[in-house]
Amino acid sequence: MRSMTRDGPFSHSPLALALGIGLICAGPALSAEGDPDARLIEEGEYIARAGGCMSCHGEDLAGGYVIDSPMGEIVATNISPSVEYGIGDYDRADLERVLRDGVAPDHRLYPAMPFASYRGMRDDDITALYTWLMDQPPVERPLTQKTDLPFPFNIRTGMGLWSAVALGETDRILQDDPQIQRGAYLVDHLGHCGECHTPRNALFAMDQSRYLQGAMIDGWLAPNLTGDPVLGMGAWSTEAIVDYLRDGHSMNVAQAAGPMGDLVEHATSHLHEDDLTAIAVYLQALPSGRDADEATPTQAAFLAPEQGRKPTVLYNQIRTELAEAVQRTDLTPVQAQYLDKCAACHGVDGNGQPSAYYPPLQDNLALRRPDPTNLVQVLVHGISARTLYRAPGMPGFADEMDNAEIATMANYLRVTWGGHQDSQITADDVAAILEGQDPPLLVRLAPPLAWAGIIILLALIGWIVWLVMRRRNNTPAQEPTP
Repeated sequence: MRSMTRDGPFSHSPLALALGIGLICAGPALSAEGDPDARLIEEGEYIARAGGCMSCHGEDLAGGYVIDSPMGEIVATNISPSVEYGIGDYDRADLERVLRDGVAPDHRLYPAMPFASYRGMRDDDITALYTWLMDQPPVERPLTQKTDLPFPFNIRTGMGLWSAVALGETDRILQDDPQIQRGAYLVDHLGHCGECHTPRNALFAMDQSRYLQGAMIDGWLAPNLTGDPVLGMGAWSTEAIVDYLRDGHSMNVAQAAGPMGDLVEHATSHLHEDDLTAIAVYLQALPSGRDADEATPTQAAFLAPEQGRKPTVLYNQIRTELAEAVQRTDLTPVQAQYLDKCAACHGVDGNGQPSAYYPPLQDNLALRRPDPTNLVQVLVHGISARTLYRAPGMPGFADEMDNAEIATMANYLRVTWGGHQDSQITADDVAAILEGQDPPLLVRLAPPLAWAGIIILLALIGWIVWLVMRRRNNTPAQEPTP
């Protein structure tokens, strides 16, 4: 079977976020070899890519990716056709129940597996995905770590109640445009973009009243994807969105990192140009959305090249400028640290090296956003070399800079090249970003409420037993009949 990479049968023709028309939706057809299953397997791999399966379960489907949920760490399972360790004994109906209801043959799934979004998958796509999954090599090894949540979240039957309350239909057909309908299907169901980009309510279900208005996921900001011109995609062109999803970077000012970088690497970079365009067109068709109590930023996060500065870098320019800059005696500590840690790639003046895929810092999206979360995460953890198409990796500075130094560097970058008049990030802010958000109220209250319920139930049982025993002891014995 041919691999569906950039050079495979689905390579891009002339790509936040997460994810033509009609190719996947077509039923099984004879392949060039006359084998209907071959075409179905090929389509199934594409469905797996569009659904982001490899982002959590790995390219070999062996699982092991750890999702840091508010309830605790949830580990992605083996979904290869191994009978002992994976899903080799599933039939198609089993897979359908997993995808649409979050119910495996022997247990319920946690909503870290996005069945709330997959429930809208089409029957043909589920069939193709099942056929492809069962055609893959089984991975015959156990996970080194398994999901082990604290009480009461370790009681999986409780997910049935959550599903009954939280699951619903989410189809949004804005108009009778097949391209927009295709984009909606990719965004809402296969691509499950809302799982990261839609805020959660008190039940930790997606708050559809704030659809795609941005949320925090694994300590990263999943930004607003609505048509908001300041925080969302309103200022992005179709081409800019497609470039970002296909390559992981766009217009020299936006780069994918963290969970989105994983999605680009394993999912959206493998999709057809038509599907990427459908995603972009759908996102652009969404109305602007932002929380009513959210402060209006003083500047747009995204600046198209024609609006911002146009960096140019000549051959050997960075080396010459860096050699001169390090000789200066008037550098502040943060300027000296920037020259030491950053300037060799991004330039003394922040122009970067676009021809070598080192991004400019001038007008960079991570610097311009009002929320500095992703900038801090990148400074601490870096970016994998696999994430961005053709781009080298960026090292993280967690072992070289403490939280105070990270905060100072973030402030310097935001003011110098991010358009901010002032930036007051502190070491405590950095620590809070790295620790992640506090769990929702329901998650915090669940353990004490569960224990309180158990104590009340035991007390009730004890009271009933006491009443029965008391009544039995107070019942006068009947004298024998003569």
